[in-house]
Amino acid sequence: MTVHNSDVDEKSGISEEVGARVPRDRSARWDHVLTLLSTTKRLSVAEVARELGISESTVRRDFMEMERAQLARRTHGGIVAVDVAYSLATVPRSTDEGSAHRERVADRAAALVEPGQIIGFNGGRTTTSTARRAVARGDLDSRDGSPGLTVVCAALNIATEAVLRPSVRTVVLGGVAEPYSFELTGPLATATMRDLWLDTMFVGTVGLDINAGLTCNSDAEAGVTRIMIGHARRVVGLATPDKLGHRALAGICPVSVLTDLIIAGPVPEDLRSHLAETSVTLHEV
Repeated sequence: MTVHNSDVDEKSGISEEVGARVPRDRSARWDHVLTLLSTTKRLSVAEVARELGISESTVRRDFMEMERAQLARRTHGGIVAVDVAYSLATVPRSTDEGSAHRERVADRAAALVEPGQIIGFNGGRTTTSTARRAVARGDLDSRDGSPGLTVVCAALNIATEAVLRPSVRTVVLGGVAEPYSFELTGPLATATMRDLWLDTMFVGTVGLDINAGLTCNSDAEAGVTRIMIGHARRVVGLATPDKLGHRALAGICPVSVLTDLIIAGPVPEDLRSHLAETSVTLHEV
């Protein structure tokens, strides 16, 4: 068996690459994989291993390093092109139980929107679903030169949902875009939001706890969301059952700051009592 100099297994000292088809160095492998990816948009570990005649462990290592170099995005069992990875954040997810809860919350939230309003969204799957429904409503026609709806977006993927609608005016905050949530953060985002005012702010959350309030995984994202909340007449929290009782890293706001909370699934009695005590309107869907 011919042993190449590249990618020799540290434990056995034997090359992981076999077969005459395999590129001899990592650069050549990457060129080959990225050429395939530009056409197929998706590749699995198994198919690349077969194509190149190398071990799956080598392919996984290559995929990991490609993601670090921002050339592709890893998924379960493979990689996707960067443009496809972005698209995955803007299209509806699978129809599992969690998705069904999300869509019920989004349906109820979108129904609260009134034509002509100025509404805001932070990032997240539930807010994205809500925005998708809100901007698609048939009663949002522009009249007398005024937009049927104005959407202030703290996340780039939500902006793509809104900007395709001619009757919707889309306002995008400036700032630094986070690579996984697509939320805009930093001084530019907060400075822009300080000059804007909302009728309704829809707040997605990673966790919802009576003591910790609404929380997310990024203090930078939480900071922008807090300013949006402070500039809104109505603040609508959106929660699915998996969020209840969970605490993430950064606090967005106390539950009492909300005017409304939409929850899919059973509502714990202690949370129900807390909402009543703090005059937060509960919407069960």
